[in-house]
Amino acid sequence: MKKQNKVKIIAEIGPNHNGNFKLAKKMLVHLSKTKVDIVKFQLGNPDNIYSKDSIFANYQKNTKYKNPISLSKKNQLSQKSHEYLKKLCNELKMIYSCTAFDLKSLIFLDKKLNIPFFKIASGEIHSLDMLEYISKSRKPVILSTGMSNINDISQSLKILKQYKKKNISLLHCVSSYPTKLKDMNLKRIDILKNKFKLEVGLSDHSVSLIPAIVAITKGATIIEKHVTFSKKLKGPDHQASLEISEFKDFVNMIREAEILCNTKLNKINFSEINVKNVSRKSIVSANFIPKGKKIQSDDLCFKRPGYGVSPLNKKKILGKRSSKNIEADKIILIKDLY
Repeated sequence: MKKQNKVKIIAEIGPNHNGNFKLAKKMLVHLSKTKVDIVKFQLGNPDNIYSKDSIFANYQKNTKYKNPISLSKKNQLSQKSHEYLKKLCNELKMIYSCTAFDLKSLIFLDKKLNIPFFKIASGEIHSLDMLEYISKSRKPVILSTGMSNINDISQSLKILKQYKKKNISLLHCVSSYPTKLKDMNLKRIDILKNKFKLEVGLSDHSVSLIPAIVAITKGATIIEKHVTFSKKLKGPDHQASLEISEFKDFVNMIREAEILCNTKLNKINFSEINVKNVSRKSIVSANFIPKGKKIQSDDLCFKRPGYGVSPLNKKKILGKRSSKNIEADKIILIKDLY
């Protein structure tokens, strides 16, 4: 993580390459111009993921494919393709990452591609074989929490922590595609932080830029957003994604929000000092005060500028005497009194 706890931004390509290796490469080249931190893909052998009883989610039903297995096979890239994509990410100065959906794919990503962290998808939160494998690794873990209640999350964390794993982050997530703003439930970020005492981020499936900004104001340290080359492409996730042309503005907005929320100073900002001196008031002589005169309330008034004695300290001046003649309508300084 870079200085000042920089928010990690993950561009989730997922299956939005539509199984087209050339499109995947093209997306990486264009994403490199957005200054995103991490690009994430998905990998899994559909035969190891889906049984014959598998069904489509509602958002997946508008497809020509007869079952989830055939749709998933259409949107997969080979392991060789992923090896190349990781090299391309390195060349483009982006971090390659990938979510596995079966144990063999997870082991390949870990051992062969040495992914920098494990990302556990919401649907895999109770995949015992993968959780146990990950629990034995020292690599960081990002756990998505879509479709999960507190007990679901607690059960998974118990497994992940069985070997004292500490570097775990949670992503608040709503697993509907696209997610309506009324369903975003961003207050859950606070609930997750308070309950589990872990870093929390947002996996955002809305088509709005606003939820990520709000999440940062709540202390989110990771923002994951799906990205596509074009929402006009056919496939299950394109409509819940930002186009790459929008993603650069998205990254810039997050960085600006990060600046807005990064400072925790409980004092006056240096940039305010000049305005403070100009706009606040000081104790000023209401009339001519001769040398030696005892200061009374009628001798004082409050006027700008504010670099003199604060009106709140009026009692400290009353009863003192002037050590020199003080003209009317002049700031009274402590050094001029005794």
